[in-house]
Amino acid sequence: MKIAELLNNEFPEFKKVIEISNLSGIHFTVKPQGIYLNRSYSPKVFEEIRRNHNTSFHLNGILVFEKKSKKHIPLKLHYFHNSLTSINIDDPKNFHRNFDLNNIKIEEIEIGYLKIQNSDKEIVLKVLKNSNEEKLNLLDVENAFEIEIDEKLFYTILDMEDGNYIAVDKQGKVYRLNHDHKERVIKIAENPNDFFKIYNGQKSELENIMNE
Repeated sequence: MKIAELLNNEFPEFKKVIEISNLSGIHFTVKPQGIYLNRSYSPKVFEEIRRNHNTSFHLNGILVFEKKSKKHIPLKLHYFHNSLTSINIDDPKNFHRNFDLNNIKIEEIEIGYLKIQNSDKEIVLKVLKNSNEEKLNLLDVENAFEIEIDEKLFYTILDMEDGNYIAVDKQGKVYRLNHDHKERVIKIAENPNDFFKIYNGQKSELENIMNE
């Protein structure tokens, strides 16, 4: 939180992710030595994280005061979905004793973005293997992610931008997912080809279906 506050002007999303999630675990790694942080999210927050915080990177330029040397030591931080997930540091178990965590400085910030392979996207592409490029361009395949509802798995193909989605299952059936509706999941097409008969690239075409 201290780092998020210091960088709030440049990276307000850091603080946002902390506020909507919970720290669920702290682990120590051996190679490289460091601290690994786990965060947990409610299903609704997880959808927001995947939609609005889909950035992962290394961050350099943060220095913390080491009590023994009386110097500020640079940290190498790793962020996943705009959340601090690991800190590379020697003697990680004594990190809180060796450093003054209230004495943090910022030098020139350097970010190295990471290209993260989206395994859910690969599933969607396999389901949509018979759809041509023109049809795929009408969807939001790049940001596809898995949603579990009533122990069934769905993979988003279209973000309706209001917390609701069009999704497919692994058998290729197409569903509308409406988190505010009494019936959250309704099948709207037996296969992608049938879906493209009712959707031609305009989300407004699907408004009635989303509210059925």
